[in-house]
Amino acid sequence: MGSHKPRLIILVRHGESESNKDKTINQHVPNHQIPLTENGWRQARRSGAQLLQVLNVDDKEECKKLAEKYHFEDENGKQLEQHYTQNNRNPDSNVVFYTSPYKRTRETLRGMLDVLDEYNECNCGVSARQNDGYQPGGNMRLAHWQSPEFPHGYYENKESVELKENLQKTAERKTFIHYRVKDDPRIREQDFGNFQELKAMRDVMSTRSNYGHFFFRFPQGESAADVYDRCASFQETLYRHFNQPGRKPRDVVVLVTHGIYLRVFLMKWFRWTYEEFETFTNVPNGSLVVMELDPELDRYVLRTTLPKWC
Repeated sequence: MGSHKPRLIILVRHGESESNKDKTINQHVPNHQIPLTENGWRQARRSGAQLLQVLNVDDKEECKKLAEKYHFEDENGKQLEQHYTQNNRNPDSNVVFYTSPYKRTRETLRGMLDVLDEYNECNCGVSARQNDGYQPGGNMRLAHWQSPEFPHGYYENKESVELKENLQKTAERKTFIHYRVKDDPRIREQDFGNFQELKAMRDVMSTRSNYGHFFFRFPQGESAADVYDRCASFQETLYRHFNQPGRKPRDVVVLVTHGIYLRVFLMKWFRWTYEEFETFTNVPNGSLVVMELDPELDRYVLRTTLPKWC
């Protein structure tokens, strides 16, 4: 059985949400319905430009222009230090995105895809029609999907007739970045309970600090250890996709997820102990964490320096 491991696995923490700015929103808005702030949308688009810079693409100069266009100094924290070496230079034409079904992660993904669509338009001359693009908002009270062409939990920017005609007109072959989007509830946020009364949550957070972040279970919610269990299930799914005959190889896999899940994913993948997990804190909103396949070792190497507790 042949293995088709992606060149990169990239974890993205969602952009700044309304809850990151004001915890009182958790008292009356379900956690999965909390949207991005305007700053969060800017972080999402910056994340899309940063993703383009680590992909193998035709036009690096266009990527630099997009990086400059969407760059801004984030008042909420520094960007993570990357140690990316680019072991493989084959064009990345097949990218698979997995997203948590929470509103803030879907909106983050939408912001990132805006930038990828912009690159495809500049590189291949194909305009992404807004009404055909990935839509981050669903309507949970209707029995039909928001778009007649695809279920909300799955989206693909298929190679259109327009694209094929445009590529035939170019003097040299242009690489169109195909991407697919899949909702997966297993990569959702840690469950902190339902509506969260502010004072009660402050007391609970204080108790967690004394008890330990990994094993502490929130009332009506989860511990990070519970998150670890569903993370293990999700990683088994990834392994099957890497090794399943007949599947189109994935050049890059991107998970758009949450701070705690991101750390638990790395803990499970790299077999950290729970003591090692406790030393790390959340990465800043909108950050990319890059895992690169080392062809000589045949395993993934973490190329991003993670922040730790002081």
